[in-house]
Amino acid sequence: MTDRDIASIVSTTQAYYDGPADEIYRSIWGDNIHLGVYCGEECHQLEAKQHTNELMAGSVTLGADVRVLDLGCGYGSAARYLAANFGCSVTGTNISEKELELARSRSEEAGLGHLLSFEYGDFHRLEYPDGSYDVVWSQDAFLHAVDKMAVLSECRRVLKPGGTLVFSDILVRRDTPEEDRTIIYDRVKSPDIWDIEDYREGLSSLGLQVIREEDWSRNVAPSYAWVRDGLLENREALLPRIGAETIERTVESLTFWVDSANAGNIGWALFVANKPV
Repeated sequence: MTDRDIASIVSTTQAYYDGPADEIYRSIWGDNIHLGVYCGEECHQLEAKQHTNELMAGSVTLGADVRVLDLGCGYGSAARYLAANFGCSVTGTNISEKELELARSRSEEAGLGHLLSFEYGDFHRLEYPDGSYDVVWSQDAFLHAVDKMAVLSECRRVLKPGGTLVFSDILVRRDTPEEDRTIIYDRVKSPDIWDIEDYREGLSSLGLQVIREEDWSRNVAPSYAWVRDGLLENREALLPRIGAETIERTVESLTFWVDSANAGNIGWALFVANKPV
């Protein structure tokens, strides 16, 4: 994969998140633009997404002396959660300028500006020194990577010895038919989405020790069904901003994702891996 290939996909992904998707995320998803781990039969999706933050934070050592790098930070909700609850200093990176703008304003409103910074960053090539962070954190972002091994290698590089990489990501199973895979990729403008075995092998090849791995796939279909239903409920309000064609196309794509998740083709998992001392 050439630098030009990476730059092209990054540009396409940025246009996706700064385009109509931004309106949909702000209106439907809210600040936590990742999937949710349901915490009971009566658990609402918004609560489930917060529960994801709690589960991931509980899998690493956090405190006021811990520096966290959040890759693909979205609107900065997880960064604010970590700063507010553990006193961590967090650097959030993203390629979407619209998301970064809202992340900054939300953090100032929350009185957390002294602990948080948000800046443009492509996780294929991080602009940080070796060994500069205690924790590298990411939620459902690596699926957009053109070269996932390069991203994992960068995560390892910027971690301090003994540091921890914790991330969740959406998966596409290895035996998914190519026709279905193409449709799945098209919704998020991704060139490739890994399966759980791919991440397991990639982390191991870099000498990162996987200390926790959880398959959260059962949460995928209800999460995307909630987004689809929310889009339909808010159709009239969104029409002037993104248009009927975009709404119909997105509903169709989300329905395919829900069906694919129920068929076992789309999954979701958590990985926690340590860099050797």
